[in-house]
Amino acid sequence: MLFERIVVVDWSARSTPTTGADSVWIAVADSGGIELSNPSTRRAALTEVTAATNSGRSTLIGVDFSLGFPRGATEALGLVGRPWRAMWELLGSEISDDDRNRNNRFAVASGLNAKVVNDAPGPFWGCPPAQRTDHLTSTKPARLRAWPPEWRYVEARLRDEGLRPFSAWQLLGAGAVGSQSLVGIAALERLRWNLGERLCVWPFDTGLVVPTDTDVVVAEVWPSRWPVIIPPGMVKDAAQVQATAQRLVDMDAAGTLGALFVPAVETSQLDDILDEEGWVLGVT
Repeated sequence: MLFERIVVVDWSARSTPTTGADSVWIAVADSGGIELSNPSTRRAALTEVTAATNSGRSTLIGVDFSLGFPRGATEALGLVGRPWRAMWELLGSEISDDDRNRNNRFAVASGLNAKVVNDAPGPFWGCPPAQRTDHLTSTKPARLRAWPPEWRYVEARLRDEGLRPFSAWQLLGAGAVGSQSLVGIAALERLRWNLGERLCVWPFDTGLVVPTDTDVVVAEVWPSRWPVIIPPGMVKDAAQVQATAQRLVDMDAAGTLGALFVPAVETSQLDDILDEEGWVLGVT
């Protein structure tokens, strides 16, 4: 067994405390079975996730939002240092997210857009009309050459398989993941502040290998990749995190989970994947 505990988190970018559909769902799986929880705020969710890491058990945390942005994003923003770390540190300092879910993600996205191209909106897009600015639009603007790519390599791989991942640049709309990524990365950066060297992020810290000799591993997952039967009356997000946690537990017990950490990627893409974009666990 690689992990004694597996935590799967379906994140949410809602701006008010919310439970049920389109809210945070957490599945914690260990030898005692699987426990589901549905905290109403991200602050409460981060507290639960932190508590799940304090058991002294090796823990895998799977989150359903992008842990990195398409190659070139950090350079376009004028950041220095290792790209994924520079982006995490920026979002950790810029995103405010209080105990009632009030957050400034659209204002931050607008400011980041202005750094990329000061006289046009994008690459982030999608916001309520009241949040529109000269740099952030409600609808998708025409793409400019100055922007980083729309898709990460892993999303291009999924699209080649006929699947429909969303771009990290899209902040609003059914299935959009951009807002969750902004507030989610900020939350994970704060978790990193708390856990220090106990936490590593796959594949940024580990490489595309099976993590060993580490306490807590964070990885990106995409529950929609696997078929899920949703029982009558159960919220889809709840069913997905529960099923994903069970699948990962079963794979670990069968000795096949490790293969997910070692996907085959193009050699020419490797540096961008490891330094900035990341990868989705299970896309092999």
